[in-house]
Amino acid sequence: MNKPFTRTAGLGVTLAAVAVLGAGVAAADTVPDGVYLGTVNGAQVPVWEGKTISGGGTSVINRLNGLDRFPADVYAGPSIYDGSPVTHIDYRVLSPELGMFVHDEVTPDANDPNRLNGRMYFTAFDSPIPVLSFTLTK
Repeated sequence: MNKPFTRTAGLGVTLAAVAVLGAGVAAADTVPDGVYLGTVNGAQVPVWEGKTISGGGTSVINRLNGLDRFPADVYAGPSIYDGSPVTHIDYRVLSPELGMFVHDEVTPDANDPNRLNGRMYFTAFDSPIPVLSFTLTK
């Protein structure tokens, strides 16, 4: 087998994969700034009120009992669970006490431009474990 051809083919496959993933990432919508009411499985939660998104959709902070807690970075990318295009709410840098256990992902609701559908993952182990689904409504 011709090794230079194999390396070139491998590089081509890698570049194609990057292009496909890049297209998926670009497809994720940016998250508009605003105050979002949070619900879990359609019901309000006594402690968690929702999230405030700011910085042109680059940061978020949770509202718990009227207080701002657990800031996070916001960015588009492939899901940590299945690779689909999502917007990540990543607590690892700004709230490491939460970020070592939890990671959120949101996608725009197809029927309501003021709503985001989200999923929270437990991430303390090698593979993310879906914990709950939530919605954020502006």
